[in-house]
Amino acid sequence: MKIINPDKFNNLKATGQLPSPKGVALAILNLMQQDDVTAKEIAHVILTDPALSGRLIKFANSVHFNTHRAVVSISDAVMLVGMPMVRQLVLGFSVLSSFRNGKCSAFDYEEFWSRSLATAIANRALSAQVKTAAEEAFTCGLLSNIGSLAMATLFPEKYAEILNAATGRSPDEITGLEQEHFATDHNEMTVALLKEWGFPAIFMETVYHHENPDNGNFQEGSRTHAMAHGLHLAACLAKVCLVDESARRQLLPRFYVLGARLGIDSAALMDLSDSVVAEWQEWGRILGVPTQELPPFAEMVASLSASPDIGGGKSPEQAAKAEFLMRILIVGDDKSAVLYLQKILSDCGHVVVTAANGKEALQQAVEFNPQIVISDWMMPEMDGIALCKSLRSTREGRMVYFLILTTQEKKEQLIEAFEAGVDDYVVKPFNPEVLKARLRAGHRVIQLQEELTREREEVRRVATELTITNRRLHRLAMTDSLTLLPNRRYGMERLEQEWAVLQRKGRPLCCMMIDLDHFKRINDSYGHDAGDMVLQHAATILKEFSRTEDSISRMGGEEFLVLCPDAGMDAAAQFAERIRKTFEAASFLAGKTGCKMTVSIGVAERNHAMDHFSKLLKAADLALYQAKQKGRNRVAMASQGEGDIFRESPV
Repeated sequence: MKIINPDKFNNLKATGQLPSPKGVALAILNLMQQDDVTAKEIAHVILTDPALSGRLIKFANSVHFNTHRAVVSISDAVMLVGMPMVRQLVLGFSVLSSFRNGKCSAFDYEEFWSRSLATAIANRALSAQVKTAAEEAFTCGLLSNIGSLAMATLFPEKYAEILNAATGRSPDEITGLEQEHFATDHNEMTVALLKEWGFPAIFMETVYHHENPDNGNFQEGSRTHAMAHGLHLAACLAKVCLVDESARRQLLPRFYVLGARLGIDSAALMDLSDSVVAEWQEWGRILGVPTQELPPFAEMVASLSASPDIGGGKSPEQAAKAEFLMRILIVGDDKSAVLYLQKILSDCGHVVVTAANGKEALQQAVEFNPQIVISDWMMPEMDGIALCKSLRSTREGRMVYFLILTTQEKKEQLIEAFEAGVDDYVVKPFNPEVLKARLRAGHRVIQLQEELTREREEVRRVATELTITNRRLHRLAMTDSLTLLPNRRYGMERLEQEWAVLQRKGRPLCCMMIDLDHFKRINDSYGHDAGDMVLQHAATILKEFSRTEDSISRMGGEEFLVLCPDAGMDAAAQFAERIRKTFEAASFLAGKTGCKMTVSIGVAERNHAMDHFSKLLKAADLALYQAKQKGRNRVAMASQGEGDIFRESPV
């Protein structure tokens, strides 16, 4: 990976024209550099930017986080996503919002951000599929070509000439033109910016080589190898999203072959691509980035003709299947035999890694995540049977297709092998064609397993979405839409629950009914809109004064219920009096005019004469009635005698 000369980059940075975060985003990034900054402080700053707040909550509610409840607050979103990821998202969204146009006539700014957004979404989905870094993948994809934007911003006229001259050329040829004119290129510029913004080295390496991952010389099966090829595939999917139908027909065969090289079969890739397109369109609406409608990928594949210019006469699905690519781990202590087997399988296009014995194979399996293991039986330290048993004891290892190489076909040995979890065997010396046939059989089993896994994940996803939907519906059914307080139904259920706890543990429980005095006059004098504003203000006061364990609900009209568990009559009466005084001192906005509002409050405490929770509510209601009868703007309490009411705070 080449990096731009630091002095040259500092000179470019000094111009003030490099893409960089601005405004609220810059304040957030500066704040995050402090060691003692809290998530609450970050959330407070984010709240000052409504657009950024909405985007962060949208990201936190994405399927990737699989939350059991909808995230509605910035604090929750920051805690769920995590501070490092919030930093990256703030950075990405800020640069996107600030550099939507520019002076480079040949640089399509809208197309650039549409492609970058599609790459970000596709990279996150693919990262989850191949189990790399799904959280950082979004921002990594969004900023993967930011160097091109930087060069268009720094050198608008000269870069326009290069772009016009580069039409139809490969990425490597474009890079050569950039180096020729600027002594740097867009990949070097991208890495310099990512380094400036504090991205980890593994992401800089991934982005630098994503246009041509084979140039990176990554170890096959390593995390960096998977990330670079995954980002390359994501960029290819983004291109498929943006081009017209004719160009898509040329791109799709290679797209499916690239997916096969990552171990993603065509059916899974079609489902993933459809979900990426849907999310791309949704994010496009949120961010104001142009997108376009696409037919389902299965429909696009089915419509392709089997002409020689498309995949050599094969559909994309056939081209991917013809590659028959799998991740294979070969285990054996005979180096020459392992190398021979590795060459046979590599020539078929499989991704192959090797290990000298069972212990080394277990370490490779964790890093490489093979689909097939081909192991010799007899090996030092850990033989093939012990290796198979160890793999089968893990969740991932149970899904591996295990083929063992043996010199004998004795019945007792084969029984031992199959009971240990071996799927198939090949007798040495083996015939390469027989081995390939055995692998094709294993591939069919792997495909069935992966299809079953996808179906289970889909069922789990649907179940999760249904759970979230049901909880939202339940919350809506229990919430007053005007004040956003729980409604009467919730209040009654909560009262019943507290009553049950009280009976088991003998805890005290008080209940107060609150009524806004002369509320009808507000509606009559100022209109129902003004009345709604007063009710919302009243709800705010009640929430501010309540304890965490208290429950407030709107019973209907201008009447509210407050439940005070673990509070006796004296404490509840003092609480009620504070509420009354607060309302008396407050000024409410009714339309454009300020007005005064008082409340009457009835307080009751559960006593042994009450055999049902409804009687506690009735006692509080009677106390409220008494307070209103005595002139309003006061607190009245129900005594231990069920019908004996006395006034607490006359005015």
